[in-house]
Amino acid sequence: MIPEYIKRTLEALENMGYESYIVGGAVRDMIRGVPVHDYDITTNALPEQTCAAMTEAGFKKVTDMSEKYGTVVFADPAVPGSKIEITTFRSDDDYEDQRHPQNVSFGASLEQDASRRDFTVNSIYMDKDGNIKDPNNGRDDIMKGVIRAIGIPGERFREDALRILRAVRFEAKTGFKITNVTSEAMIEHALLLKNISAERICAELTGIVTAINGPAAIRDNLEVVSVIIPELLLQKDFDQKSKFHDRDLLTHTLDTLNGIPTDDNGIKDTALAYAALLHDIGKPAVFTIDEDGVGHMKTHADVGKVIAERVANELKLPNDLKYEIKDLVTYHDSFPEPERKSVRRFVSRHGAKFCEKLFILQRSDVRAHSVFGKERYERLMKINELYLELMEEGACLTVSDLAISGQDIMDLGVPEGPGVGVILHDLLSKVLDEVLENAPKPLISYVREHYLKE
Repeated sequence: MIPEYIKRTLEALENMGYESYIVGGAVRDMIRGVPVHDYDITTNALPEQTCAAMTEAGFKKVTDMSEKYGTVVFADPAVPGSKIEITTFRSDDDYEDQRHPQNVSFGASLEQDASRRDFTVNSIYMDKDGNIKDPNNGRDDIMKGVIRAIGIPGERFREDALRILRAVRFEAKTGFKITNVTSEAMIEHALLLKNISAERICAELTGIVTAINGPAAIRDNLEVVSVIIPELLLQKDFDQKSKFHDRDLLTHTLDTLNGIPTDDNGIKDTALAYAALLHDIGKPAVFTIDEDGVGHMKTHADVGKVIAERVANELKLPNDLKYEIKDLVTYHDSFPEPERKSVRRFVSRHGAKFCEKLFILQRSDVRAHSVFGKERYERLMKINELYLELMEEGACLTVSDLAISGQDIMDLGVPEGPGVGVILHDLLSKVLDEVLENAPKPLISYVREHYLKE
């Protein structure tokens, strides 16, 4: 179902005598029968003609996002949040930087416009009535569930190397498989990704690791993804030589990623997805075998957090996300004892929101172990049960949760200064150990007895 504001966009251009179509991912997803979130429009109108037609129809210009390359952006004032990218049919000359064509020629035909796009499944055109024009047989490839580069794959990837990673993201999103010819060209040209900006790489890689089919896409395209995270290639066929692991390290890692839950849109939490992918990334570097032939990787989390931070820096992830991923990798192998006081102290130390994610990661990790991990999994479930009880009770976990404040302590006669904080943390420690009840009377009595004596 094409939204009315998109139909009005197409009509605004057609009323001025121009061709106009929905193109790209929106058409692909409509054919697949999945929700569409963004609509791109293409037309034979020149950018200035597009602007005139849209303005005449009452649309508001947002930006000439890249008018040099034929793209302008409009919004429908009647539809909050609407954003409509409209691009003129074009043909491109050689690309100078694996991203931008040296020259763009407008006035191209629909067929010429289609020939310069990336993949057949993204080169299907739909008019306002739902009629299809499909010069590259993309609809057939959707029915077959394949991703195929248009024309000669190597040429498409030399034009814009990010298309290599974009193909992986499309596989991760759709579950389609990349054709052999396209895949071989992706591997051949994978090093061109090093010429692409970190921001563009990050957007595609994040789309891969958080997608529901991300683990399979990473496995199928390991040589490509390893250009960005080289340590992943070391995990393939890596035998951990442990009774707790009945699969190679890469399979364990991808099974852990697969176990991270998705939201209603089929997307995994970004921090959890990256942490799952990187949680054992340090194992090959610290792997040793004892005299009994058993493998050990005791400090792998320490090495892993360094690699995770490097990857996050290279991708230019926001600092809060970087540190969350780093901490999840650091503590993925750290567990409190499955008893109330231990869980309470652990959650107090690390924070409830962080622990909620950590416990999800740990459960997914242990589920990707052999049957010998059953006891550990049962322990984790007990920890999780205690955590949920604490959350339901609204348990005191931080100084701010205490039933008395710093002002209350000063009102008892304690001088303002660092000593007040010392007392608050002492009270919290006693509450966490269940020595004191978190209520005003016992807390005040404790302060009087221990801090207000002559």
